[in-house]
Parts: sequence; C-alpha cells; structure tokens
Amino acid sequence: MTTKCYRSRTALLCAASAMVLLSASQALAQAAPAQKEEPSQVDEVVVTGFRASLANALNLKKNSDQIIESITAEDMGKFPDQNIAESLQRLPGVQIDRENGQGTKVRIRGLDQNITLLNGDTFLSGLEAFRLGEGNLKQTNSLEGIPSNLLAGVDVIKSPQVDQLAGALGGTVNLKTRRALDMKNDLTVALDVAGNQGSTDGKLKPNLSAVIGYKITPNFGLLGSVTYDESWINTEVLSGENRGGWAYLNRPTATGNNQVQTGTTNIWSPEYRYSNNRHQERKRTAFSLNADWKVSDTLSLTADWFHSDLKIFTGEHSLKWAYANENAMYNSQGLVKSSNDVLQSGTVTANSSEGDTFAKNARAKTDNVQFALDWAGTERLSGKVRAAWSKTDYKSTSGQVDTRYTQYTVRDGIAGFAPNSTAPATATYSFTNGAYPMFTPAANLATAMTTPSSVFFKSHWAFGDKSKLDNKAITGDLSWRPEFGEGANMVLTGGLRYSENKVTSDYGRYLADLSAKGELPASAQGTTDHGVFVDWTPLGYFMDGAIGLKKCDIAFYGCSRFGDSPAVITPYQTAATAPSRAVTDNVHGVNAIFQDYGQMKNPANWIQALYPSTKFAFYRDPIESFKIKDQTTSGYVMADLGDDGYHINAGVRVVHTKLTIDSSNTPVTPLWWGTDSWNGILKNPDNARTVREYTDVLPQLNAVFNITDQDKVRASGARVVAAQNLFDLGQGASYNFTRSSTPGPNFDKFLYTNGSGGNPDLDPFRASQFDLAWEHYFGGQGLVSVGVFYKSVDSFIVPETFPVTVKDQSVAGATTGTFTSVVNGEGGEIKGLEAQAQYAFENGFGFTANYTYSDSKSPEFSDFSDDLPIPGVSKHAFNLQGYFERGPFQARMSYAWRDKSYLGGFSFGSGADTHKLEIRNEAYGQLDGQIAYDVTEDLKVTLEGSNLTKEDNKAYLQFSDLPFRFVSGDRRVSLGLRYRFGR
Repeated sequence: MTTKCYRSRTALLCAASAMVLLSASQALAQAAPAQKEEPSQVDEVVVTGFRASLANALNLKKNSDQIIESITAEDMGKFPDQNIAESLQRLPGVQIDRENGQGTKVRIRGLDQNITLLNGDTFLSGLEAFRLGEGNLKQTNSLEGIPSNLLAGVDVIKSPQVDQLAGALGGTVNLKTRRALDMKNDLTVALDVAGNQGSTDGKLKPNLSAVIGYKITPNFGLLGSVTYDESWINTEVLSGENRGGWAYLNRPTATGNNQVQTGTTNIWSPEYRYSNNRHQERKRTAFSLNADWKVSDTLSLTADWFHSDLKIFTGEHSLKWAYANENAMYNSQGLVKSSNDVLQSGTVTANSSEGDTFAKNARAKTDNVQFALDWAGTERLSGKVRAAWSKTDYKSTSGQVDTRYTQYTVRDGIAGFAPNSTAPATATYSFTNGAYPMFTPAANLATAMTTPSSVFFKSHWAFGDKSKLDNKAITGDLSWRPEFGEGANMVLTGGLRYSENKVTSDYGRYLADLSAKGELPASAQGTTDHGVFVDWTPLGYFMDGAIGLKKCDIAFYGCSRFGDSPAVITPYQTAATAPSRAVTDNVHGVNAIFQDYGQMKNPANWIQALYPSTKFAFYRDPIESFKIKDQTTSGYVMADLGDDGYHINAGVRVVHTKLTIDSSNTPVTPLWWGTDSWNGILKNPDNARTVREYTDVLPQLNAVFNITDQDKVRASGARVVAAQNLFDLGQGASYNFTRSSTPGPNFDKFLYTNGSGGNPDLDPFRASQFDLAWEHYFGGQGLVSVGVFYKSVDSFIVPETFPVTVKDQSVAGATTGTFTSVVNGEGGEIKGLEAQAQYAFENGFGFTANYTYSDSKSPEFSDFSDDLPIPGVSKHAFNLQGYFERGPFQARMSYAWRDKSYLGGFSFGSGADTHKLEIRNEAYGQLDGQIAYDVTEDLKVTLEGSNLTKEDNKAYLQFSDLPFRFVSGDRRVSLGLRYRFGR
C-alpha cells in the first residue's frame, strides 16, 4: 500500500523536487514538424541523452507548422517506457486510462475518439476491440500492446492538416519508425538486456531488444529491430461493476445476525462486491523491418513491416459478498451509514458465500506493412504514392469456477443433498468502508473457507471471443509550386485516398452436449410437448450440480428441475475429494480455498477434462457478435505559403464513408442452443444488415506568425470527424441474468437483471475546433508557452436507459429490469488552456513542466446532475520532470497527475427503485524515475522505476464514500545494460 506521505499531492511534488537525481529516461519533445515532412527528418540528428533530445525537440517545435507534441527516442531503439501510453501521459494535454497497472487508452484533451497511425498511415495494435474479465467489459483502442523500443518517435497532433488522415476528434497519435538511410554509420548495432520486477510478483523477468542497421550502399540500407519482454503483474481489485442488480429502497434489516426480517432501511446496496487477487503474465515478441532505397536524385522507395505478438494470461481468485441478493439482511444493531445512505460499517447475513476462480488466455497478433514512393520530378512538381495493409487477429478463451463455502444442494433424483454438509447454512460477514472496503467473515464462515470438506466446486463454464481486423489503403499526393505564387513560397497540393476496413468480432460459449443425460432430444425443439412449447436443445453452458433436467419444467414428467430431478452434471467434488484442484490464497486479508487457476491455462481443455464423457463445443453468440465494413473515399486540396514572418496552411478534405453493419437481434419466438436463454445462446437470430453512406466536408487552417525572433503566435481552426465505437455500432441486445436466492416463488430461479445493446444508426462524432497559442523562446533551451482551445461537438453518442421486460424463469414468465442502449444525443463542448515551460541550466540540471485545464459539457445526466462532463475528461492535469545530466551520469524524475473525472452512468433497478448514478474516477498521480551511467562510450547501465509510490487507481459511484472500483498500484523496477556500436 502507498504510504501516507505520498498520498498527499504536496508531498509528491516535494518528492519530485528532492529526488531529481532519480529521474527517468524519456526524450520528451514539446512538438514536431508538420506531417508533410517525412518521419525520417525528425531523426536527422541522432542524439544520445535526454538533454540533447530536448534541445532537438525544442528546435523542432519552433519550426513546426502545427500544434504537435512529440516524444523521440534517446538513442537507437531506446525509449523510456515499455508501454508507449506511459510515455505519452507526460505530454501537455494528454492523459491515459489504466487497467491492471498498465497505461492503456490515450486521451487527447480528455477525448478518446482518436486515431493511431504508423508513419502517417493505417495502423492496428491488435487491441482495437476486445472484452475484459468474466463480465465481458468492452474495451477498444488500447495502446498497451505496442512495444515502444521499436519506435523512433511519436507525434501527438492536435491541429489537423488536410493532407493527413481524418478520423480524430481529440487528436492523432502518429508512431514513427526509423529509416535505414538516416544512420550516420554503415553499420549500427544496439543491444539491451534488462530484467524487470514488480513490488508484488517477486519474479525477475527479461526485457531484451536489439537493433541492427546496415547501409549496403550509400543509397540502399536495411534496418531491423526486435524485442522480447515478459512481465508479471499482481493487483488487488474491487470489482462487480458488471452486476447490475443493485438496490436502494427498503433494504431488509434484522435484529441480530440472522435472516428474520424486522424492518427496512434505505441504503445503496450492490448486488455483489468482489474482492479480487488478479495475477497477469505477459509475453511479447515484436519486430520492425525497414528497407530504404534512394533510386535516384528524384526517386526513393521505402518499405516497412511492423509485427507484434502479445500473449496475456490472467488468473483471478475472488471472494463474492452479497448485499442486494441472496436474501441478504443488514443487522440493525451496529449499522452505520452516512447522510447519503452509504454503508460505513455493519454486518450482513446472506444465504451464501462463494469464491470465484477466473482464467483467461488471450493472444493479439498484428502486422502492419507499408510501401512508399517519393518522386521529386521537377523543381515545380513532386508526388507521393503510399500503400498500407494492416491485419490483426485477437483470440481469447476463458474459464470460471464458482466455489461454495456455505451448504449447496445438488440434484440426486430425490430431494437433493449438500456435498459440503460440514459448511454453515448461511454466511455472516462484517463490512468496513474505504476505497477498498474490508470484508471480515464470521468465525464459522472463516473456518469453512479453509476446511476442504466445506469447500464445494460448485459451477464451471468456459467462453471465448475473437476479433479480426483487415485494413487496406492506397494514397496518392501531387504537389505543385506555381510561378504566380513564388513571392509567397506557395505550394499547392492535392490528393486522393481509398481505404477499406473490415472488422469481425465474435463472442461465444462452450456448450456441453447433455443429450445422454435424459433430456428431450434436439429434434423436440419447435414442437409442443404435453402442452409446453419446446424452445430448447439438450445443451448446457453452466456445469452446475443444482441444475436439473429442463424437461422437469413440464408437469407431465413428474419431477422438479431444482428439486427431485435426476442428477445431470456430475461428479460432485469438494476440496477434500479432489485436493489436487485446491489452492489456498489470501484475498484482502481473508484466507480461502479456491480452484487453482494454474490448471486452467487452456480453459477449453480444462473443462473438457473435468467432464470427459460429455462433449463440449464452441457456439458463436450472434447477439454479441458482429461484422463491420468501412469503405472510405477521400480527396483534398491544400495551399501552403509563407515567408520569414508568417506561414499559412489551408485546405479542405472531403470524406465519403460507406458503412455496412451485420448484426443480430432476438426474434419474437426465440429458440436456443441450450436449455435456456441464460444457459445457452440464441439459435435463430433475426439477422440485420444496415448500410449507411455519408459525406463530410472538413476545412482546416493552420497559421504561424513570428512576432519577434523569440515570440510566435499560432492559430488553428478545423472541422473534424471521428468514427463510432465498434461495439456501439455492432452489438445486438444482450441480457444479464442472476440466480435468485431470496425465499419465495422465484427461489433458485434465474431472473433478468439488466441488459445493453448497440445501435447501427449511430452518427460519427463531428466537431468544430479552434486553437490559439503564444510561445516565447529564450536562452539556449528555454520555452514558455500558453494556449487556449475550444471544441464544439455537434452530437454525442450517449447512453439511454429504459425498462424492458425479458423472458426468464420467474413465476410470471418474465422480469422487468433496466436496458441501456446508445443513441445520437445533443451536442456538447470542451474548452481549456495548456501551459508549458522548460529550461536547461548550464550546470547539468533542467526541467520541463506543463499544465492542462479542460472544462467540458455533454448531454449526459444522472439522478443528481444535468449536463455532465464528457466522460474521461479531467478538469486539471499537470506533469513535472526534473533531470540532471553531466558527463557519464544521467538521472531524471517525472510526476504525472490528473484530476478526478466522470466515467459514465450506472443504471439499475425497477419501478420506484430505478436509479442512474455517476461513476467517477478519483485523481491519480504517478512518480517515475531513472538513473543511468555510461561505463564507456558504448556501454551504459540503467536503473528505472515506475509508479514508485505504488499509487492506486480508484473509482466511486456518485458519492465519494461509495467505492465502485479499486485496482492496487504496483511499483516496477528494471535494471539493464545497453551496448551500442555505431550510430
């Protein structure tokens, strides 16, 4: 846990000042030249060391035509962070999201509707569309898989130019690789060998990389980079955001630790809280290749190949604590809640206590190939042709086990029995509030959690998802220097581009064939059996001993599905009868026995091995799966002119988009692969194809005025457009069900809780934006700048929540709950200020600092507020870096901080107890550092540390004392050697 002194922002700033000699090794440039210049021009002067890199970057900013922030590699193949998102967070106006201790999604001025390019063209990272955890939380456009040491630099472009790719609302992240002919020497070799270790994993893992470049002739060269790295990450997590069955009004209370209701109270009650130990293992292999050929003085050819293969295994042990389910009752004696009805401390008694084991094996492979031809035919005429192809293949398979610590009744053809009869009948536990609340089981429950005969491996299931993206593009540009524009150095440029992007996202479940267990045959589906319409097949998703034969729901067969049904899913195993499956873990201070996730690294093989006589097969879920084809044709004209006192770039880009979306919905009479909607997948979807076409006209202007030799004023205005979220466009109506443990007619039945769905008729994000900035340069390496920005967004895609009634197992046949879809909402705006300063002192010390203020408004609302901020936008953010570099010694410290932010709405309930609350991320600050020493001119020793204070990532629901999510911080330290030959 983080110490108290570092939880104070003031203390962190003091630490950043006091520890300047521990600084990290990032080459942060405040800007780069306009995109019309080749990526190689950024690297014409090879710099070694942070100080020299900043000096080069400052000169690039001064001569830039656009508003751009940049990072450049300190040396061939050497970037400061293994994760490129971690480096980008230190730039003005850039913030990042975090997951599992890693920087993931990049936000530019708070917005995540951005595009990532490679050398100015199409790029795929492999994590454009994927799902996270057992709750299938949708994730998009994560940069965590990009190996930074394959890059020469990164530009963050805030003011667009019409000859660059459109598609960003916040800005563009342009990754740049190095070109072979930029090397000074004929042969260049760089090797890095390092080991990294987190503060919780106790394992030293390798980080290896190499760069080899060779100029075969002065006009032809090859450059290759390769990297391999591993990391283990252990985090503590408070989760449960996927469980939508929260409640507030009239929660039952009892006098004492029992389930005899004596009253009610209003208290914000999650369906379940999950305290979680998450272990993640990452392995990544990647390489980039460049061939650079200067055919003649007027013709050059380049080719680039960027490949990455990322493997991630995630294992979790969780304890599940019920509050709005399982007939949970609050003990009225000692119950303490705040004025906002948030539980502060108290005791709960519920029907059950469970632990979860989750395992996920994921792999993301991506290839990005580019070809470029540059022609300088005459003094007045030049041109370019570029072709790009990107392909990614993401696959994951997951498995889960519910482990029961209270008695659990399974089917045996009579009245049922509890395999773990030594366990208590109910669960009592106390709660103490905090960012990560403490859950303390009563003595009898604590004993059961570690007694093998009381621990029952209750329920098992497996699922998977995969996504494939295939992008192709060809671009042609022609530039002309007309005679009539010579006085203003005019260049007129025009270009055409065609691109085709295909997305396939599939989700599915592994279903067991139960036809040999006594179920009705598959041929019975669609017929009427003794007055009951059979909409099911003898397949099952949940391997749970309490679930009996589906045909027992038909009175004719004289049995009860959750009563005297014959056994269907066997064998029944406890930690005593199957000790090889069991492992003990301490989860947030509580010892408990779990299924060992180490045995589940291949979830499909694991579940088949558990039930060898039952065949499992993967079935695609049409509701959660979709295909999208995006065909874009665009053209532009641009004028570029200026002299020593000014530079103006203006033009217009026209983009025509054709979208074809293939998705599915639930029909009026659904049929199921499986016994139920919650125990299978839809068999007969209503397939829908939506075809949309629209055209956007995007004028853009960039102007730079040299007021004095030291002062510049920049102005920019543009019309921008950004694509819709893939899941928002493609997903059909998806429903969530929870098994009721509340006594009554629906006891032990699966009931609808909440659902969500996409909308193929969503419009893209469109906005008008304006920038104005002043920059003052002084001394050899000094800068002070201030800029203001404004974006007016035409329409936001916003969630819309409404009640729906969904068929389930309830006595009524259906239950009403909330359903959230997305619609084209009203517009919004974001405005703010960016300030930055940097200076290098002659004694070897130096600093960079920046601050961003962002004020936003969107059409989103909650029960408590209207016109909420744009999700993800922090109002305040700043970065500080102090460094020292003299002789062979280099050191740097960096601190990045962002304010709290609104993440989105959370809706739940039904009838009078329906609510929409705000999810808020708490402020986050991270301190990183590095020390390096040049043993010789070619050999360097480095010691790096990230998140030195082990800052936690926290979110709350509406009220600052109502915790919603918590992920513990992990300090990571890396010790390495770097050898360099040539430049």
